[in-house]
Amino acid sequence: MQKHSLSFRIRSNTVDRDPPRVIEIDASPEEIERLKQDGYLVRERLVQGELLEELRVAADAVEADALAHSKPGEGKGFGGLFIRSLIDKHPAFLETLFRFEPCLSVARAVLGPQVQIHATVLRVAYPGLQNQDVEWHFHQRVVPDPEPAWFHRPVVVDNLIYLDDLTEASGPLVVLPGTHLVNQDLPSGDFSDKPGQVVVTCPAGSCITSHSSLWHRALSPHPNHQQKRRLLILGYSPVWQKQIDRPSAIHREGGLTDSLLPNADRETRELLGLEGYY
Repeated sequence: MQKHSLSFRIRSNTVDRDPPRVIEIDASPEEIERLKQDGYLVRERLVQGELLEELRVAADAVEADALAHSKPGEGKGFGGLFIRSLIDKHPAFLETLFRFEPCLSVARAVLGPQVQIHATVLRVAYPGLQNQDVEWHFHQRVVPDPEPAWFHRPVVVDNLIYLDDLTEASGPLVVLPGTHLVNQDLPSGDFSDKPGQVVVTCPAGSCITSHSSLWHRALSPHPNHQQKRRLLILGYSPVWQKQIDRPSAIHREGGLTDSLLPNADRETRELLGLEGYY
């Protein structure tokens, strides 16, 4: 993996408070440019070996706990199973995802050094379960029309980490490159093919990083496919943006992130959404 460095300085009145921050980016300059232009980047087998198996075991444990209280497809929205706030639910997710540099460094490359964990989600798609297609959509749907002069579109960098092979049979991701650069309506309930769409498949452990405004959808597993598909979603946003998942450390609700507070440095507090804004 080719890496490169970026140095940022936060413009403020006190240089001593905000010295330059050097970020070691776990991607090449060409990959970052491709992410900027296309709105998504595929890095195959980013997670491998023991770490991949550890995340699978953790996902199965969190899934089993959720299934003790509900069934897949019972919640609102798309089919399958969605579980939020993973870093507060299992130590493997806290230890791995909280400072997962291959994703964190890329988020800082395109958002700047002051980022927070926006969301940590597990999605499980099951064989034989109905209505698991995901319609065309983008995230952060809060853009007014007409757009005010000083409005800035909120951005989240989403990382889709597939714990199982993403194939035509398991239900691939479909993206429309470049749509993160446009601002137009996308009606709900649209599952149709579109000119220029890309059907993304990749082996287990791969990561698809995308802009939150990129148009995308997901297909259901093929009826003959017999394995579930486990997906981790790790999102980052600027520290001054509202999070979807509010870590327990903010509200002291007894989640695993509570343990980070006693010795939290500045970076830890930023990632939790507790520092980095003025």
